[in-house]
Amino acid sequence: MTHEHSEELPHTHGQGVTQAPLPGSEALETIEGAWLRIESRPEKVYAAHYDALPFPHAVSHQELAFDLGLTAMAGDLKLNGLILRLYAGHQLLLEQRWNAEVLRKQTGEDDLTISAGSGLRVGPVVLMLHGHAAASLVDVVAVARRANGETVEARLQMPVFYPQSKTQLDFPLRGAWWCIQAADWSDMHKRELYSQPYALDFVRLNATNGFFSGDGQTLESHASWGQPVYAAAGGKVAYAQHDMPDMPPGLQPDPRIYRDDPRRLLGNAVAISHANGEFAYYAHLQQASLAVREGELVRRGQLLGRVGNSGQSPGPHLHFHLMEGPHLMIDQGLPVRMRHFTAGGQWFAEPVFIPTRMIVVGAASALESSA
Repeated sequence: MTHEHSEELPHTHGQGVTQAPLPGSEALETIEGAWLRIESRPEKVYAAHYDALPFPHAVSHQELAFDLGLTAMAGDLKLNGLILRLYAGHQLLLEQRWNAEVLRKQTGEDDLTISAGSGLRVGPVVLMLHGHAAASLVDVVAVARRANGETVEARLQMPVFYPQSKTQLDFPLRGAWWCIQAADWSDMHKRELYSQPYALDFVRLNATNGFFSGDGQTLESHASWGQPVYAAAGGKVAYAQHDMPDMPPGLQPDPRIYRDDPRRLLGNAVAISHANGEFAYYAHLQQASLAVREGELVRRGQLLGRVGNSGQSPGPHLHFHLMEGPHLMIDQGLPVRMRHFTAGGQWFAEPVFIPTRMIVVGAASALESSA
């Protein structure tokens, strides 16, 4: 019986293994010039602790998300595996070993060879587990082989931070909405791990609990289309985009419409500064529907615009995320809690996290009374 070296994960210490230094040292060890370097983006791991959920018996859990970049510094290498460990102080909370088969599926690459001077992205890496002991450190070991069969290993340790939002947010919609994406492993927003890892997407449900009527090929057939969007909190409009066209469901606009401005990926959008370093984005709004302009002061519950299908959007929906700055894909996203909605027959007057696939009913009276 033969064994493929690329499918095995060797021990992390032993003969023929080059151990990379711990962070804080810029030196890289080498075996005859075959270097392996591992980096993370973002450089610090921002995690979310979901300790307030709209379920009476749901236990708290935590979520970490980051990208890894592996570089062959001076010789071709074949990535053999990753070892991921999560610690709370000295206590090991979680260990995962990703062999070559797992890495091929994670990266979408059939060949895990890293040519000299080039790199390979592994991500997004999403780790979820209970929240009873908060993680403080992520330890990653990457294992690769040289052409002669010798093993090279690199190690990276990343501190974990749990940002807390300061803005008290009301649910910004009326009626019944399905949260199709939120903060869990299935969230496609984690492809952009800086400003949108905790973004939420909402679609309106119609009388039959569907997204649309008929075949859904027209914008007007979607229940979300044209629905009003209200300010979740007061502040000053820092950004307002209003002139991007709404696309038919399932179609993407010509990339030239983005004009190399990443904010235009969000289509017609409003960003509100909450005077505490935090900015809320409301995106994919209907063309020419904005009821506010840049520089305007808005109140909690004030009409901002209407749900559309502009920018990079598969169908009418509201995209919402909170950041610790105004710069998309640069400033760090923050976990989002909201209040003033009903879920599972329960009214939530205090902010809680909204998980993926939950049906949320926004109350018009709560928004109007706080306007």
